[in-house]
Amino acid sequence: MMSDAVSAARAVYDAFAAADMPALDAALKHIEWHENLGMPYGGVWHGFAEVAQNVFGPIANDIPDFSAIPDELLPLGADRAVAFGYYRGLDDKVAAPFCHVWTAKDGALVKFVQYADSHLYRVQAGLL
Repeated sequence: MMSDAVSAARAVYDAFAAADMPALDAALKHIEWHENLGMPYGGVWHGFAEVAQNVFGPIANDIPDFSAIPDELLPLGADRAVAFGYYRGLDDKVAAPFCHVWTAKDGALVKFVQYADSHLYRVQAGLL
């Protein structure tokens, strides 16, 4: 049986891949988003509007074909999930690994924490 966090996180990755902004807005309405401080979009953002403005929008400008599709998405108990994969883009010039930890409460995502090799990402994306 899939945990609420796994189901909710998978829906976010699917919506992001499909550029489905209404679905992302609904899924990330109450999120506390912790983007790795070493990343170009680093910081703590609250709700979809802040994440879209400070993370998703700048990523789209920097890497138009960006994707973040987990190779694995696993439960961490009933309320958390962990995703492992690679950020990709620029015709696979970007292939930086990531780990995302998602927390859900009552079926809704409330926290996201990113762990990534920010130096490798910046180098591959031409941002250094």
